[in-house]
Amino acid sequence: MTPKEKLNEERDEQKINRMNRILDKAFTLFSEKGIDTIAMTDIAKSAEIGVASLYRYYETKDEIAIRTAIWAWEKQKYSILPEINNEAFEKKNGLDQLKKIISLFIKLYEEHNNFFRFIYFFDSYIVRTQIVPERLKDYETVIESVQLIVKKSIKKGIADRSINNKYADCEDNLYFTLMHTIFSTVQKLCLSGNMLDMDRKSNGKKELETLSDILIQGLK
Repeated sequence: MTPKEKLNEERDEQKINRMNRILDKAFTLFSEKGIDTIAMTDIAKSAEIGVASLYRYYETKDEIAIRTAIWAWEKQKYSILPEINNEAFEKKNGLDQLKKIISLFIKLYEEHNNFFRFIYFFDSYIVRTQIVPERLKDYETVIESVQLIVKKSIKKGIADRSINNKYADCEDNLYFTLMHTIFSTVQKLCLSGNMLDMDRKSNGKKELETLSDILIQGLK
């Protein structure tokens, strides 16, 4: 490697590190206060860079919101992959694999509930600002990579009969029903789990474990 090539590589690495720091700070701000309330100047201040420098990396708040969403999904995906990319997981039947996957959502609720808060704020922002689907293709691709993991377990469960065969012709519908149910429940708990006095009578983790049991039993 020539000195010039090494210098270019170092500059590329510095650029990547700076972009990741920006997204990390944007994620923290967005998940705590929502996207609408945060200005580009807030992100620049938190990332300790000038506003002009921020705009060189991300031209609009829409762009940084989308890139932050992709960054957040990828971060969570790669944190759970070791738990399902192993021999023990592969040996499970399809239903037990789904049970394991749902348990990871419960783990995320306990350890990274800001992720679910951010996704709620992001979805609301996208709907309000009417960002066209074409601009969300990269974001959709990341979610689809997670979808493939879940659908693979559903297919396996139907094949090994741990999941009722009546779901054989509606695997997509089953995927969306399961994921929307668990995801929306986790979001509710993260956003307003203790808003009312009556809410404090329920333990969020136990509530999700009960929901998991209901879902898994219903698939047998």
